[in-house]
Amino acid sequence: MEELTRKEEQILLAVHFLNSNAYLITIREYIRESTGKNYSVGTIYAPLSRLHINGYLKSHLEKTEDSNKPVRYYELSDKGYESLTNLKKQTEAMWEGFTKPVLRK
Repeated sequence: MEELTRKEEQILLAVHFLNSNAYLITIREYIRESTGKNYSVGTIYAPLSRLHINGYLKSHLEKTEDSNKPVRYYELSDKGYESLTNLKKQTEAMWEGFTKPVLRK
């Protein structure tokens, strides 16, 4: 399994939770609302494109009522879902048993 960056993980999770409404702007807004980080469009676009090229995401173009320009909508591929599932298991295993250390005097 390829290692994902934190931003790639956030993008995949955003796509998962946005479901059929996942496109560049909504993904960016979801990440901002969830993490408090206000990434630029370009900062989201590069890893989003990479995830798509590497098969973690599927996409389709759709025209909107607001614009004649089509919008690219994303959804998780099987590879993307499996990657998130494995990442969640790994993270939980790493954090298991985490407690505040006992301070010695």
